[in-house]
Amino acid sequence: MNPIVSPLVRLADALTAGNAADVFALLEPHAVCIVDGTTHSAHGVLQRWLPPHARAQLFVRRAFADADDPHWWAGEWVVRTSADGYAWQEIEQGVLLRMSGERIAWLRLHTDPSTQRLVRSNDPLRPEVLPTHVPAPHHVMSRAEKLAVHFRHTREGWAKGDAETVVSCHAPQSLIQTPLEVVRGHEALRQAVKAYFENYADTTIEVHHVVHNGIWFAVQQTWTCTNRKTGVRASDQDLNIGIMQDGLFYRWREYYDSRTSAQTREQTVFGKETSDSVP
Repeated sequence: MNPIVSPLVRLADALTAGNAADVFALLEPHAVCIVDGTTHSAHGVLQRWLPPHARAQLFVRRAFADADDPHWWAGEWVVRTSADGYAWQEIEQGVLLRMSGERIAWLRLHTDPSTQRLVRSNDPLRPEVLPTHVPAPHHVMSRAEKLAVHFRHTREGWAKGDAETVVSCHAPQSLIQTPLEVVRGHEALRQAVKAYFENYADTTIEVHHVVHNGIWFAVQQTWTCTNRKTGVRASDQDLNIGIMQDGLFYRWREYYDSRTSAQTREQTVFGKETSDSVP
């Protein structure tokens, strides 16, 4: 039996090849694309990545179908676009999509703006921030079990400034990567929760969709908080992709547009001057 090729890989390959007909053959006629919370026609968004407007290279880091509903896929990719084929703009995105038969009906892209950089076409990809070791699981977690850990982590931990609850949801070598900082290990997590609660109030988390498969777990949600210093209240539409097993996070990568967030790098545990604050 031939292995299943993910729709993310098929779409990335078609966009890189630059054949518009092949790209649009993968889409439903009225497919929708949501980029950082703004809704577009998928045909219109993807057309901008195709000649003559631009050249594109897409590199899929990972893709996984939902264990309960295989119409849903989540993943991460790196997008490079260029007008001349020499200077390329690169950015990293989280991807969530829903299939209708063999075609993509709904595509959601969440950008990590901190990863934007200029590269050449043959430059290597930026190394990923990943845990050094993830042991084999003792138990295959269900969607409900993973979501329960997520809610304890966010609603009982981060939202209430309860560092020990947050730490209890993470393996000792776990890491969290956001557009603002990378936090590694339990002690740094405790400091990060303290810094968050000192700076942000009235946090609410609304989960919209979950994709899980094996140890991989993706959550698309809206995170809303008020900046205690500025009084600004804003919502981040996030796509979070992580590794969870036996009730613990090992890796949690957050994709959201930090430019419209109430949160700032200056108000993280590391602050803007520390090199470890930026992935």
